[in-house]
Amino acid sequence: MQLRNKKRPDYMVDITPLVDVVFLMLIFFMVSTSFKVASALKLELPTSHSQEQIQELDEVVVSINPDGQLFVQNEAVSDTDLRRRILNATKGDPNKRIVLRADANAKHKRVVLVLDVLREMGMGKVAISTVPATGER
Repeated sequence: MQLRNKKRPDYMVDITPLVDVVFLMLIFFMVSTSFKVASALKLELPTSHSQEQIQELDEVVVSINPDGQLFVQNEAVSDTDLRRRILNATKGDPNKRIVLRADANAKHKRVVLVLDVLREMGMGKVAISTVPATGER
């Protein structure tokens, strides 16, 4: 009886198909996920009984928080820099829709400042954001 010492071949696991499947799943989930654009600023908007629901995709949002800090497209700006930032966001288009989101507790002086800057710039489409009032008048 002859005993031969057979050498077993080394088995290798090919992980290439596994990596392909993982990448395909990653791409599928990235494409199928919907992202909700939410404002990072927490503002308590004033209420209104006569509110019109209009939302455009191509609008510039100017916000004022309760402390009076100004934001253009959720980025903080100073009073002196406000005009330049609005001009950059609108790309100089006077027909671009501007939405003013001022907190209900913001000082009226700050709202008037923003409206004055927009009027001086010739911005004709300005909307003030509110929330619907609940209850009777």
